[in-house]
Amino acid sequence: MFTIGSLGFVTPLLLIALAALPILWLLLRAVPPAPIKRMFPAVALLLGLDDDENETDKTPWWLLLLRMAAIGALIIGFAGPVLNPQDKTPGSGPLLVVVDGTWAYARDWKRRVDRVDALLAEASRDGRTAAVVALTDLPQGDLPFQAANLWADRLPSLVPNPWSPDPVAIQTWWDGIDDTGFDTFWLSDGVSYNWREEVLEGFEARGVVTVFESPRPVYGLRPATFEDGAIVLTADRAVTGDPADIAIEAHGLDPSGVPRVLARTPLSFGGGDATAEVKLSLPPELRNRITRFELEGIRSAEPLA
Repeated sequence: MFTIGSLGFVTPLLLIALAALPILWLLLRAVPPAPIKRMFPAVALLLGLDDDENETDKTPWWLLLLRMAAIGALIIGFAGPVLNPQDKTPGSGPLLVVVDGTWAYARDWKRRVDRVDALLAEASRDGRTAAVVALTDLPQGDLPFQAANLWADRLPSLVPNPWSPDPVAIQTWWDGIDDTGFDTFWLSDGVSYNWREEVLEGFEARGVVTVFESPRPVYGLRPATFEDGAIVLTADRAVTGDPADIAIEAHGLDPSGVPRVLARTPLSFGGGDATAEVKLSLPPELRNRITRFELEGIRSAEPLA
């Protein structure tokens, strides 16, 4: 794909037609040959008549420029412009799309699904088979490679789960996979697991591996505890660094039975801290109405019913 800055073109050869615009400019400005004068007796009947409409013998420059711009825009449109084009997934064999499928990137789940959909569309255009595997919901048996468009129809049923992948289940699943080569695109949730390195080496032994990880920070909320008449709330973050401030919301039912946010408390991470803690003191009546705690503005996986 030919690119100019952040703009790419699917069929860049059509841009060669832009070189013909100066020739077209000259053709549009060409003046037709002068008319031949012939004597016609009936013309005497038209003498003295005035013509209120005048036509120029040349096309105005602004009209020429407008026509040239329209033709140039048409050529660029047929060239297939793409803003911020993505590099194509290398390879021509089967494509395995792996998602961790955990709570950690539920906040970006819609974007992850859109990314998977784009990968499947690309694989379908290239005639590649594909398989989509969530590590929190492993398939039975070997990798389910099939037509990429069939997997695209199943994406609405792909949802994040409120638990982490089981390393034992992953190892058992991996041992049952045959030695067929394939390329892998891994959408990581950004959480460090002890089994990641071993699984990554296995994927690399089968083909080209691309790992995608969101730059957005990952926060996790531990179960609340009760100490000395106060609720103790503890949160973790996957990547330490600069100080960060978040907020924790207490959800529950108000006296009329309507779900709402009953309390809110800020929580601050110090520079380099992976864990932060805050105590929330509430009246017993309000505290007993709380059903769950959430990180403000951060979507999580839905718990099991």
